[in-house]
Amino acid sequence: MKEEVDSLQMLVHVLTEQKGFAKKEKEIDPALVQLIQIDKGGFLEPFALLNRADKEIAQDYAPYRDAHRDTLFRYFDEFVVPKAPQ
Repeated sequence: MKEEVDSLQMLVHVLTEQKGFAKKEKEIDPALVQLIQIDKGGFLEPFALLNRADKEIAQDYAPYRDAHRDTLFRYFDEFVVPKAPQ
């Protein structure tokens, strides 16, 4: 999982460090914009575990869940099944 999270962090870093990123944000794929938001929220590990899992990453799920249950619940609440706007 570490390699996947590291590569996602590098992608986010490259995107956000581009000159004029704030102006280009509306032109960027919405999935990449959401990935930046996921990173800002500190949820790249749950994202990798649940959205980018392969056989090796899936093996990391149980230990991560046991140690970071609260983070997984927050990730679900904020990104997987967000509350409806009021």
